[in-house]
Amino acid sequence: MARIRTFIAVDTSPAVRRRAADLQNKLRESNVDANWTDPESMHVTLQFLGDVDDPLIPEVCQRVAAAAAPFAPFLVEFSKAGAFPSLDRPRTVWIGVDQGNQELVDLQLAIQESLFEMRFPRERRTYRPHLTLARVRKVGGGQKRLAELISHYRDFKAESCDVPEVLIIASNLDRSGPTYQVMGRAPLEG
Repeated sequence: MARIRTFIAVDTSPAVRRRAADLQNKLRESNVDANWTDPESMHVTLQFLGDVDDPLIPEVCQRVAAAAAPFAPFLVEFSKAGAFPSLDRPRTVWIGVDQGNQELVDLQLAIQESLFEMRFPRERRTYRPHLTLARVRKVGGGQKRLAELISHYRDFKAESCDVPEVLIIASNLDRSGPTYQVMGRAPLEG
């Protein structure tokens, strides 16, 4: 039986991706050893499902659509640079969400609860909507400079975009990085 690496997300706009790429270029000056996210594939992950049996994908799409339908489309404004787990130990570099944060949190919770009925686990950590700019591979070289740069750009504004739908996405990993294929769309109809 085929298994598909699957996640649930909302897309961003070209303007948001351009601004995020601008910030990436500024942060690359740190020379930190990191995997930088391709701006063309930037999205806000709502839930990562992992490897899903192919026959379950239609039910996943139906459940996500049912959970998303009551929500009205909304605006998301991306701003503020930061890092997980902390600025002192940046491992995941991100741009946060200002306007639209609560809507994304509520949407993520509704989808998570619907998929929990299919035995997909709930996230243990508090959900914090963000765009991932980079994942730091190696502790040490450049991390201190990266932390300084993130702090310098902490008030960075990265445009805004409308969220009219949720996407169910297949992620295929290869040497050149992940490639994504949309398997389903769940419109916000509320």
